[in-house]
Amino acid sequence: MNGLFRRVAPAVAIAMLLALAAPAHAADGPRPGLWKVTTHVVRDGVTSDPDTQSNCVTADQVKDPSKSLMPPDSPDEKCTRTQYQWTGSKLTWSMVCNGRMALTGGGDLDFDSPEHYRGKITSTGSFNGHDFTSTIVLEGQRVGDCPNP
Repeated sequence: MNGLFRRVAPAVAIAMLLALAAPAHAADGPRPGLWKVTTHVVRDGVTSDPDTQSNCVTADQVKDPSKSLMPPDSPDEKCTRTQYQWTGSKLTWSMVCNGRMALTGGGDLDFDSPEHYRGKITSTGSFNGHDFTSTIVLEGQRVGDCPNP
């Protein structure tokens, strides 16, 4: 299951990054570009090795972040956002997922600049009948412009 969280965490982090750009008053919000996201999973007191992925966040994605905010539903899982708040430099959210991986969780991201954030995602639930509690610690850094396709 650690692999599942390590695979999902960067996508969730980028989705949350995109969500921050939605409010019109957040002129100093995150910048589009190439973002490096480093994650650590902490489960049962054990911290995984860091996993780093780069993701391109385009200006078009920033314009309509709602499509990236939640993981897509599948026949095995459905997730619903239950809380969402953006204060200008901090995002907090909660969600509930039902299905093969049933969980409750949420997280927060704190931006200290339009090009850097730190945050965490916590979740408790069951995956294939095995209970878990997990925290994903993340750090995102804009590293430049997106490469040309």
